[in-house]
Amino acid sequence: MLSVKGTFQNGVVQLNQPVAGRDGQRVLLTVFLQEENESLIADSAWGDFAQLLKECQVNTGIRDLAHQHDHYLHGTPKRED
Repeated sequence: MLSVKGTFQNGVVQLNQPVAGRDGQRVLLTVFLQEENESLIADSAWGDFAQLLKECQVNTGIRDLAHQHDHYLHGTPKRED
């Protein structure tokens, strides 16, 4: 998962940084509309959250862990892609 900040320009979201991807690749965007007076608090909170995620990150070496979490946690059969 990736979080990137951006702004609306003429009804289109403009990202603040480039995102790697390939032409035709499908994406799912979730838009959180931030009010102007929330910017300092939200920026600080998102920064704290990003730092916490970085500190708690564990490399399991399991590439499909997010998609197949029920299999690894509960022993259910793997789901099809």
